[in-house]
Amino acid sequence: MLTYIPPAEREPLSVGAEKPWLLLLLCLVWLVPGLIGHDPWKPDEVETAAVIQRFMQGAYWSIPQYAGQPYLESAPLYYWAAALFAWPLQKLGMAVHDAARLTTGIWMALALWGLGLAGRELYGRRYGRVAVITMIGCIGLIIWGHHLSPQILVLAGFSWHAYGLAYALRQPLKAGFILGLAWLLLLLGGNWAEFILALSSALLLFLFKPWRSTSYAVSILCALVIAVPLSAIWPIDLYQHARPVFDLWLGKYALGPFGGLSDFKAFHAFGFFFSIVLWFAWPALPLAVWGIWANRHQLNQPKMLLPSVLLLMHVLWFVIAGDARESHALIVLLPLSILAASGVDDLRRGAAQALNWFGLMTFGLFAGLLWLGWLAVHTGIPTGMARALKEASPAYQVQWSWLGIVFALCLTGIWCVVISRKRPPGRLAVTNWACGVTLIWGVLISLWQPWLDASKSYRAVSYSLRDAMRGQTSCIDGRNIPSAPLASFEYFAGITLAQGSKAEACHLKMTLGGESFGSAVVWRGNRAGEHKESFALIEVQP
Repeated sequence: MLTYIPPAEREPLSVGAEKPWLLLLLCLVWLVPGLIGHDPWKPDEVETAAVIQRFMQGAYWSIPQYAGQPYLESAPLYYWAAALFAWPLQKLGMAVHDAARLTTGIWMALALWGLGLAGRELYGRRYGRVAVITMIGCIGLIIWGHHLSPQILVLAGFSWHAYGLAYALRQPLKAGFILGLAWLLLLLGGNWAEFILALSSALLLFLFKPWRSTSYAVSILCALVIAVPLSAIWPIDLYQHARPVFDLWLGKYALGPFGGLSDFKAFHAFGFFFSIVLWFAWPALPLAVWGIWANRHQLNQPKMLLPSVLLLMHVLWFVIAGDARESHALIVLLPLSILAASGVDDLRRGAAQALNWFGLMTFGLFAGLLWLGWLAVHTGIPTGMARALKEASPAYQVQWSWLGIVFALCLTGIWCVVISRKRPPGRLAVTNWACGVTLIWGVLISLWQPWLDASKSYRAVSYSLRDAMRGQTSCIDGRNIPSAPLASFEYFAGITLAQGSKAEACHLKMTLGGESFGSAVVWRGNRAGEHKESFALIEVQP
């Protein structure tokens, strides 16, 4: 029978019994693994690393670029911050991509902080941590939360945007300052479409009584005064010093997934959002639905109005976007996590126990499979599994990382202790789920990161090309090469493949997937175990 503990009968948690440091520890253990120790992976990490490297090498500050071409997917704030952070760490011997990826950890921590403050502002003490725990338990955040990507900066911007809108009901002027900084992040680190989404959701709140006031208008005005003038510095400088790049950005990239002013794109392939949201936002999505239902008599209150409006706007924005990608769904996790916090204590005991046991069984099984697979790779037993895993990453050389083994063992043991602790039913399920996600991610990175790196990295094929080109200065026509290997050749080997009209005069040409019969092949290469992506360098016949 699905039962729950009525609020009046719940035993309150005393202030002295609270242990916020446990939440900080959980966030730290979730956040740190995967930030360093591996090469840039798909999607987009190697392009981002190449842009950051170019900035560190002295590229003009307002033009993100690699391979001699501007890279305008996002405004450059993320690249600037990563380059500034990586510059001293590179001097100490850290790889550029590892040092730059640490900035992802900083932006992710800021995003969780803003989310926690928003949850606390709307629902009171101890609810902010529930929102944070719910979010780090989301399946879709695992990879992107550790990825070299400007979308994490955008996530941080929207997190503080949500907090600013909630805080505006109490402290309009301070909230305006927070909103201004959040919008500045979106304008300097994202695109105009994301800023328009934030501004539209803020203006939409004027329709509802709690925000229909002069003081809230002061918050919006203050935010605009801070964000708009400061964010204009970059496009103005771009216009003055690189007018063709500015025109390209304004025409095709200024609106992000909507394209640009001269190439507006709307309505991507139908069903993409619904095909990913069920797993991407699990378990925040069902918990948010329950939160709305449990508080259905209070939907006109700020605590339900704000996250509901944000959720509606974010989903509508994603559905309308013409070039929506998985990473754009990150911002949907914010209102879902806030709404989930609103109803977690009212979650029926049967549903909470079902989610809890599903998480325990799922993550326990996955953790066991990760350990079994790792033992198979390193001991050869069982032979069938060992052979299959070796074929999946043939470049991997067996190595024993004792630090990783100890960390994975400790994490597994701590998880077993955590799941035995008692909490209110809803919080028990959410906490155990987040701990299970942390366990899987930590064990995966601790044990499997070198194996994954060997199959995903372009480092070896880039070094092979560099060795083949040693002593040669001929340009290479790279017009048919995708962005990831194009950026990798520059990032790892320092070889820039020519693009556009410059490539027409090259005496060498890079091909992908095979060359024409009779071509003079200078070099061939591909990632180990990769049969669909084979490169060849050929001489161009006059």
